[in-house]
Amino acid sequence: AYLDNGDGTITDLNTGLMWQKDPGDKMTFDEAVAGADSFSLAGYDDWRLPTIKELYSLIQFSGTDPSSDDHTGLVPFIDDDYFVFTYGDATDERVIDSQFASSTTYVGGNDLSGAGQMFGVNFADGRIKGYGYGGNNPNGDKLFYVLYVRGNSSYGINDFVDNNNGTITDNATGLTWMQDDSNVSMDWEDALSYCENLSFADHDDWRLPDAKELQSIVDYSRSPDSTGSATIDPLFSSTQITAENGN
Repeated sequence: AYLDNGDGTITDLNTGLMWQKDPGDKMTFDEAVAGADSFSLAGYDDWRLPTIKELYSLIQFSGTDPSSDDHTGLVPFIDDDYFVFTYGDATDERVIDSQFASSTTYVGGNDLSGAGQMFGVNFADGRIKGYGYGGNNPNGDKLFYVLYVRGNSSYGINDFVDNNNGTITDNATGLTWMQDDSNVSMDWEDALSYCENLSFADHDDWRLPDAKELQSIVDYSRSPDSTGSATIDPLFSSTQITAENGN
């Protein structure tokens, strides 16, 4: 539910977040972090680089995943009726090179080149991905688009309560979750059926979460590399799986 404020900013009436409308030119991650302190727009100077949860709140799933470097007729995964969006320049980039930076970095450490890793959103193909920055890249630091944000600094911060009946409520979103996962894997159709037919903790209105609901409980302060755990609050129980390398 967007409101164009007519001053270069867009307010999301659902989240209470106010956004920069036009990302302008690309910049490095370090430039994006440093630029927030001096950024001023529409009379406000309290802008910040969004967290990955804030940035992902802008994703919309009516977009078209590019299958070639021709972006004719494509629909981006952000509402370009409100936000200025540009696909990658076909002269020296891929059409999908429209990645946006967040302030959320991977807590598991640097990659083999020494680069840090930042979670960004690609509004050209609709995915979250870890992108390297810094390090020893011979081509220089990767460049990202940036949409600074302000307001509702509590957005994306979980407030979990253990209901002591096998469920966890997040007071930040009002969503109640199963505390344990399904323990067995299943395909998507079976997952839909599993949730719709579930009767648990005196409730029978369970559903398979949508992508934004599910992403809301990712804990980016945890990782297998840094905490030896799934990226979710320890209140939840996660079934271990065997990775492709046998671990």
